[in-house]
Amino acid sequence: MNKPRLIVIVGPTASGKTRLAVKLAQKFNGEIVSADSRQLYHDMDIGTGKDKNDYGKIPYHFLDIKKTSQKFNVARYKKLGQKIIRGIISRGKTPFLVGGSGLYISALIDNYDIPKIKPDWPLRKKLALMSLAKKQQLLKKLDPQSYQTIDLKNPRRLDRALEVCLSGQKFSELKKINRPLFDCLIIGLDTPREILNKKINARVDKMIAAGLVVETQKIFKKQKQNSILLNTIGYAEIVDYLKNKNTLAEAVELIKIHTRQYAKRQMTWFRRDQRIHWLTKKSAAEKLIKQFLISDY
Repeated sequence: MNKPRLIVIVGPTASGKTRLAVKLAQKFNGEIVSADSRQLYHDMDIGTGKDKNDYGKIPYHFLDIKKTSQKFNVARYKKLGQKIIRGIISRGKTPFLVGGSGLYISALIDNYDIPKIKPDWPLRKKLALMSLAKKQQLLKKLDPQSYQTIDLKNPRRLDRALEVCLSGQKFSELKKINRPLFDCLIIGLDTPREILNKKINARVDKMIAAGLVVETQKIFKKQKQNSILLNTIGYAEIVDYLKNKNTLAEAVELIKIHTRQYAKRQMTWFRRDQRIHWLTKKSAAEKLIKQFLISDY
């Protein structure tokens, strides 16, 4: 039996994935499923780069579904994402999975079986007292494969990996890949590093002008220890500014640096996937999609 078809658009932050996806979805009668681990929070708009002008042009799923005070993880994303994609297909439309969160995308398209391991709160308290560098070295010792693949600058992801490893299992061995549920065409936006860095810097300046400081302040005022806020680039640096740990100019520069570093890590993740068709032009994407949708198995 033929598997339903799914178009996937990936790439680093600020590469223009959303804008391209909206245009392609309009052309191919599609709906978009976001694969962004932060845009699903409805009180985080400016710092996550939501462009409501684009989103209003096409049905767009996984936006603004949770508050930052609510927990969400990749296992729940996979389950809900599969349900949403099936719904899109049942309506006779083309699903587009779009985003830069590599783990979320892989969980869906590779049909990860993610075992549930309960949080070890006493251990998490101990890990909270360790430096980032020390935790990185511990993970390198316990699970070299995870050390090479996860975002080592993300304290939540690092703590979770260590929590699993210290329970007697390797974090890298948890994600069992099952038979894929969808036939995927994966398109990657290939943006030269110099151009991407300029786009990142310009987007950060735009976020500041749009009110990122006020948006961060509103969340921080209600939830000073919010882990989502404190572990998200853009917000974390502004929180330090609100705590008088740096100036606004220093915070802005750090956001730019950290975002460029994050984009580099995203590309490292995606470059490993040989299925991705790396493109620079919209016309090339349209041609690939047309061939994909009309081809026989």
